[in-house]
Amino acid sequence: MWRKIQKTLATVIPALLMVVFLIVMVCYLNRWDSMTAITLIPVWAWAAVGMLSCILSWLAFRGMPAVIVFCTWLIVGIAFSEESHGIFRELVQAINRRSPPEEERQLRVINLNAGRNPEAVKRVLDLEPDIVFIQDSPEEKLITEMTNEAFGVERIIFVGSNQAILASGELLNSLSESNGTAIHARIRIPSGFIVDLTSLDLPPCFPSPYLWRPETWKDLTQRRIQNRRLLRNNLGENQITRASTGRIVSGGFNTPAGDDVFRPLESNGLSDAFKSSGTGWGNTYPANCAALRFDQIWASQNLEPYQTFTRLNSVSKHRIVVSDFILPEIAE
Repeated sequence: MWRKIQKTLATVIPALLMVVFLIVMVCYLNRWDSMTAITLIPVWAWAAVGMLSCILSWLAFRGMPAVIVFCTWLIVGIAFSEESHGIFRELVQAINRRSPPEEERQLRVINLNAGRNPEAVKRVLDLEPDIVFIQDSPEEKLITEMTNEAFGVERIIFVGSNQAILASGELLNSLSESNGTAIHARIRIPSGFIVDLTSLDLPPCFPSPYLWRPETWKDLTQRRIQNRRLLRNNLGENQITRASTGRIVSGGFNTPAGDDVFRPLESNGLSDAFKSSGTGWGNTYPANCAALRFDQIWASQNLEPYQTFTRLNSVSKHRIVVSDFILPEIAE
């Protein structure tokens, strides 16, 4: 009798796990707002749960179906997880190193959640950035004292809504949003290239373990819709029409990478720097055990990301994001 039950469960449980797999994959492909609670959870996390369930099923009941479903989850977890892409790209670059671009065409952009701590800003300046986006910024006077040496006379310091933009060059225009989620600046860097900058700090939309609660689904759906609307409004109608003008949107999106909230950025022709050129472990939150990529740098198509990586930030809950771009050649 037990052998018959064991044989039945050895087929039924993997079949149920395969149904869960199909549901999750369909939700990821469509990114429906009503399924936000599912798609906020990274693919690797779903894959880990699926593989663990298959292992337990195999230990209890044996059978090939559990092995097949395990392999399915494993392949999807590796193929569709950004973490594996970054690690693989780092291995490739270690074997086949790419020659760096000319120094005058390099642009280093850093995103930092400072946690109101001036020490975090000081550490970032040691990385020799050209542009720094800061969320949870320290007071302006503290930043000013530290940036004199890093950026020289032609430094730009724009602080607003608990955020800041630091750069080397000339500030042409600036704006701080009344809702406190964004600040904007248009600058001309020393090479003459003009860049429109936007620093964002969106309300949190975190994955939740309480998937059985209807209020969780409703709350996360509303948060995604709200953040997508905020992002669309902060992008405005400014389109890139000249080769001498670029655009960078950076900050704390407080939503895992790949979510539908980033659709307005893609619609505006911007690309995720880490997705294009990221190496290593790209997740940024929480800093000591980064599981989610909340902090990102997006750029227009005329700014080619050369390399993107993260660095530990011991004085904040978020890691530092560093992106090196290749500037376009400006016609004389």
